[in-house]
Amino acid sequence: MNPTQLSAPEDLSDWLAAGDRAAELSAESVAVDAQWWSEALAEFDLPNPLLGNEIGRRDLFGLGSVAADSPDDAIALLWNVIAFCLGRRNSDGRKRIAAVAADRKRIGRLLQEAALAAREDPGAAFAMLRPDKGGNVIERLGPAGFTWYLYFAGAGDPEHPSPVLETKVARSLRRAGWKGLRDSTWTAADYVVYSKLVDRWRIELGVDRNDVVVNGLFAITPPTGWDHPWQAWERQTWEKANWVRGPLSTDDLRTVHRWLRTFSALAPRSAEAQSEFRDLGKKINAALDGEPGEIHDGFDDEHVYGGHLGRRF
Repeated sequence: MNPTQLSAPEDLSDWLAAGDRAAELSAESVAVDAQWWSEALAEFDLPNPLLGNEIGRRDLFGLGSVAADSPDDAIALLWNVIAFCLGRRNSDGRKRIAAVAADRKRIGRLLQEAALAAREDPGAAFAMLRPDKGGNVIERLGPAGFTWYLYFAGAGDPEHPSPVLETKVARSLRRAGWKGLRDSTWTAADYVVYSKLVDRWRIELGVDRNDVVVNGLFAITPPTGWDHPWQAWERQTWEKANWVRGPLSTDDLRTVHRWLRTFSALAPRSAEAQSEFRDLGKKINAALDGEPGEIHDGFDDEHVYGGHLGRRF
């Protein structure tokens, strides 16, 4: 199916209806390691524009409103966006700072231009930071990072056309039917299709903001590797009404439990095996509200095989 024609997932609609998602998004803030940023930026003789020990979405929308005004404003938005995304973790932060410091003027102008383009032409903005025939312009800052920058450059516009695209979102999109979308290394063309899809779903689902739709795609994301070829059997379980996290259906869990009870009765009297059977049985019981019953130890030597098995099942 053409990804532009995909229908919004039902569980996305359910998630949107379960709370005031726009208010939740607006109130979001993240604690960051401001001291680390101060020291790391000083190490490369760069000014420190970090907003403080806590950064919120509304703060970043404010910085985004002026990111297209100058290279320095664009870089200020970048550091605060990265800090917001990382929280108190600083993985690869120093490498990103070094990459900007090595060519600050050029990268500053590029970020300024990308911030401006993001408001009207998401494909062009994406291609500025990752050309299709080349790698990431800023080392250690791929699409999963710089689309956050493009998003906040929209200054909170509810219909901003440059949404965040991360691996979790991509998994939700593949489950919705966009089979050819990769885990990462997306193209500018992918980003344009995604932008239009989010905007259409916003209208169809009756919500006010594109970023609320994106937050929903984060919330409903399936587990890592859910659609790898060796896990293809799992795909059907996501479509069942009786799905439980695992991602096995309740019918699947009942089958597993039944076989565990069989193995428990027939296996040699291994304390280790019986312990594992019981532990897994408890987890299945918890998922099914105690429906299948407990798994007991294997049969005693004194019991006759047929009679014992008949009493247990």
